[in-house]
Amino acid sequence: MRNHHITLKSFSLLELKSQIQVKLCFPINSKPDCKKLSEILLLEGFGSVSETTLYRLFVNYSGIVPYKNTLNILVNYIGYPTWENFREAIENASPQSLTIINKQAINENGLLYQCIALEADKPLQAYFESLSDKSYDYQFRAGLDVFDSLQQVKNPKRFFTTFIKNDFVKQYVLEYLFDPAFRIKGSDYAYSLYANNLKPSFTLDDLQDFVFSKSVLFRYYYLQGALNKAITVGKKMYVSNPIENKEIETLFIFPRIRFKAYKLWFLELTSNDKTSIEDYVIELLDYAKNSYPSLDVVAKKAVFQAIAEVFCNANVGYQYHLQLKEIFKNEYALLPENLFEKSVKNALPYFEANGLLHFRPLK
Repeated sequence: MRNHHITLKSFSLLELKSQIQVKLCFPINSKPDCKKLSEILLLEGFGSVSETTLYRLFVNYSGIVPYKNTLNILVNYIGYPTWENFREAIENASPQSLTIINKQAINENGLLYQCIALEADKPLQAYFESLSDKSYDYQFRAGLDVFDSLQQVKNPKRFFTTFIKNDFVKQYVLEYLFDPAFRIKGSDYAYSLYANNLKPSFTLDDLQDFVFSKSVLFRYYYLQGALNKAITVGKKMYVSNPIENKEIETLFIFPRIRFKAYKLWFLELTSNDKTSIEDYVIELLDYAKNSYPSLDVVAKKAVFQAIAEVFCNANVGYQYHLQLKEIFKNEYALLPENLFEKSVKNALPYFEANGLLHFRPLK
């Protein structure tokens, strides 16, 4: 059977790349990225696609006409039997069900956008409530639509004031689709509302909400250089409301590791005791090493990413960066070559476990 060439539509190619990146959990932007994808395809039994072909398809596209077999291997990797199945599926899909990572422009004639922009609260409330019996994937994509709309509207604060207690908005828009870049104007206001009047001495859910919202606010202010605001939030986390370690260990991995990691920044902001700060660096590394065997793939990414980001934005000795990489050397082995020899900072995009950034990456 002849291996025919297939002409690609840019739409189909973009969706193919997007879905592959989501499964890989890292972007395809360089030759090392393409080489690693080529290795994965072969290692996992999908077939052989050269690094050069992948690079010409996904990074430096200039009208390459790939073989049908090449495209079949690529769509097999993301769960489609053949290229025809993939092409038919995306051509018949609704815009909301497509991945297309770079699709962030909102159609201002869209009903959801109009409801948010025109402050049509009753239809929005009814829509959000109707999502409660939908699947996780369906609600996740609905959350992406809300995220995209809120980036475009003039007054997202008003939306958050109205819907901060709505289960869908709280769980999907603010939690599952947490944006570490706070690209929606007034996101810090939303997370301030999120934890308003919460005390960590309440229920486990209250503790989780308190730690999650305060830690992401603290991180945002710290990295923005708003250090007085960071200290104010940090004091609420680490001083005014002391939380026992056994309580922290009951939390999901994301709020747990953020709380633990960001404490190093707080100590640097508020303490002159260099020995105590260094002792805490060692404590963080010990925590990562001791917890490593019990963590799943996503949790390992989260732990590395939080600690590595803290190390890269703090006065932490290079020897501790090396120790962190050594703990996660097995994870490095799954990434493009030479990353292990480079700065920890270079690995951060590959360890990003945040769901939103796989679909709405930072530019």
